[in-house]
Amino acid sequence: MTIFYDFNVAPKMEVIETLEKFNFTGACIFYDSKLYYEEKDMILEEFNELNESTDLELYRGIVINETNPNLLRKEVQRNYRKVDLIMANGGDDKINRTICETPQIDIINRPYLDKRNSGINHILSKLLVENNISVNINLVDILKHKGFFRARTLNYINQMLMLQRKYGFRTVISSGSESFYDVRSPKNIILLSQLMDMDIDYAKKCITEHPMKIIEDITLHKESIVQGVRIIKD
Repeated sequence: MTIFYDFNVAPKMEVIETLEKFNFTGACIFYDSKLYYEEKDMILEEFNELNESTDLELYRGIVINETNPNLLRKEVQRNYRKVDLIMANGGDDKINRTICETPQIDIINRPYLDKRNSGINHILSKLLVENNISVNINLVDILKHKGFFRARTLNYINQMLMLQRKYGFRTVISSGSESFYDVRSPKNIILLSQLMDMDIDYAKKCITEHPMKIIEDITLHKESIVQGVRIIKD
């Protein structure tokens, strides 16, 4: 049995139920980092209720949306090891560089959005590999736009995938589902990936092997005393 994950969904029961119907194994719910800090107790209660109501493996993450590199670093330090995953939205060159230099971040989200290129260059590609950071391709960016915007976004994603094939950094594909209508079956996600310059085998890895690797890294983070130093249990 193949294990499928959608690593960017809204905390809504209709989304979770639809993922179950499509035979997903797990998902990650990302909350805005500032909202999470201000309403942590309420969010934890909401997450626990969702978790108890489903057989899916649910993971709790925060997404950081900062335009200032120093504020981005502060948000990372404030949340590191307090959630399962940390994702940061891509931005200008300084923000993308800061994200790729920060090993406590698990995923850079949509580095290509609202830019004039993919948001990833040769230097950042090497940093992604060095710091074990994945790139999230959000299907919403493709499906909810048409014409020039969609074509430009696909072009930027394809630029990034050329670098991925050269340097080998990890990518994941997520639905970005805000409602049950946005949820796509694993088969549809793989088929939609053919809009990009991506072969079917690699697309499958983006919703199977690559999320599983990120999950393995969660355990490594929790067992680390400091970055790179782990507690070894007998």
